[in-house]
Amino acid sequence: MLEIVQEPVVAWTLRSFLAVLFASAALSKLTAIDEFHGVVRNFRLLPDALARPVAMVLPVVELAVAAGLLIGPLARPAALVAAALLAVFGLAIAINVLRGRSQIDCGCFRNGMKQRISWATVGRNVVLTALALGAGALLATGRAAGPGEIATGLVAGLTLTLLYLGAEMLGGLVAMNNRASSTKGR
Repeated sequence: MLEIVQEPVVAWTLRSFLAVLFASAALSKLTAIDEFHGVVRNFRLLPDALARPVAMVLPVVELAVAAGLLIGPLARPAALVAAALLAVFGLAIAINVLRGRSQIDCGCFRNGMKQRISWATVGRNVVLTALALGAGALLATGRAAGPGEIATGLVAGLTLTLLYLGAEMLGGLVAMNNRASSTKGR
């Protein structure tokens, strides 16, 4: 089992998955920065004076993490920063769920579909945090990758990202349909 985990293709799969995930999240936030600022404010965890600067800086940091994950010497620190960000996002979501504020948008992707927060969203962030930590650990212990392993890992990571984003969009559509159905019944 340890030999499988030390395969560089596994590390490249995780790195590319996380890189595309962070890049797509950052780009979607940058294209709707005012809306994202509203999401940051709506979490009610920061003073209003800090909400706009955080909303402006966070997507840039996410882009830097995405790039770092794909650059050899920066990959391990980028994986650890990714894990820290995902853990903070999960904590922010958990605090709001505990406050009973599960109707707010998580702000993860600005794709036009609002995604309400829940314990499932917290769980998703726990899993993503573990994947980022796993990528960081693999980079510390794994052997160097050859071109074929890098290519395979990139394709596998992109495939995982498409599946993940597709599931997120499907979940958003189901939630929108459920909300529409419950409104009709009133």
